[in-house]
Amino acid sequence: MIVPATRMSPQHRALVPQRIYRRPDKVCPECGFDLSPGQNCGACGYDPVKDLSRSRRYSPLSWIPLLYAVSLVVLMAILFAGVDVPRTRGAARASAPAQTASAARPPENVARRAETREQPEARQRFARATVLNGAVGGVDIGRRDLHPPLTGRAEYLAWMRTHTSQPADFLSARWDCGQEILSLGQINSLRVLEAFLLTPREEFCRTPQRAYENAAMPIGYGQTISGPYLVARMTDALNPQPDQRVLEVGTGSGYQSALLSELSSRVFSIEIVEDLARETDQIYRRIWNKLPEYRNVRRKIDDGYYGWPEYAPFDRIIVTCGIDHIPPELLRELAPEGIMVIPVGPPSGQTILRIVKHVAGNGSVSLEREDIYHGRGTIIFVPFTSRSGLHTGEPEQR
Repeated sequence: MIVPATRMSPQHRALVPQRIYRRPDKVCPECGFDLSPGQNCGACGYDPVKDLSRSRRYSPLSWIPLLYAVSLVVLMAILFAGVDVPRTRGAARASAPAQTASAARPPENVARRAETREQPEARQRFARATVLNGAVGGVDIGRRDLHPPLTGRAEYLAWMRTHTSQPADFLSARWDCGQEILSLGQINSLRVLEAFLLTPREEFCRTPQRAYENAAMPIGYGQTISGPYLVARMTDALNPQPDQRVLEVGTGSGYQSALLSELSSRVFSIEIVEDLARETDQIYRRIWNKLPEYRNVRRKIDDGYYGWPEYAPFDRIIVTCGIDHIPPELLRELAPEGIMVIPVGPPSGQTILRIVKHVAGNGSVSLEREDIYHGRGTIIFVPFTSRSGLHTGEPEQR
């Protein structure tokens, strides 16, 4: 009687030639005798085709390395795709709104990484139109007699302590920054310089001690506050007057609209990122009792690409985000002989254009364009976003 190898005692197994274990594909797994390829075992009748399912090569344990490899690939794909995997059913329900909002954000990896780095707990939310403050009592800039002296730092500091309630902590830095801007030719209008010296930029920066550095700084949600030199240059090119309607697209930190409120009694500002707009709203409400001119700024949460038609036409429009074309709706809402300042160009860098809208007697419209930096370079702005990504000029469902 032939005893199968699987049933052999240790003593019998020791008698089986070692070549059986070195070449398992040439021996019978049942009895240990030589096995010719494609034929049944001549000793025990083992059929390798019929009993293939019992082969050691298809043992259930052999699937473990494959399952491990597949799991590793899936895990790496999830990590690199930035997908939030809920751990419980409750977490899945809670994460659904955040995932919906994330899909509405611009697809740029740079913007997404900046948001994660600056404010990891927050998600951009693009909400429907919401007016944050309507017509509230402000200040008639045309009748206001508030002119800080420009003769020297000591005179400026003394005047600010007497005529305003702003703390003195940042006044010297603001004066020095204003003088540097003036010496570099970023400002031609003394009205704009006075407005700069009256506006507490430190209130709108997330790092107040760096408020007067000439650099853009993050404010969360993938957005930035532009450097003071750039803000001053764009405001000077806009040249708003006290009785003019001024529209700002991209409220952001609120600093640009605060500066505009020192120059015009009617400022309108739009921000599409809801969380940022509400955060800026709290800044305004915290300080407008001591700076009542900030009540002149009407603000809403909406897509600024379509302007604010209820208050159009606007004498001045300023856009603080980059786009590769001029939004048609903003041109329609710009009054005849009105001025628009807007960064236009690809994501790699925009040219800041000063556009004057001329309307002829027959109704034809022509645009006068000027690069406010006269070809000396481009500047990268945060992108002009819509609720579904970036504005490309194609009609969008509102």
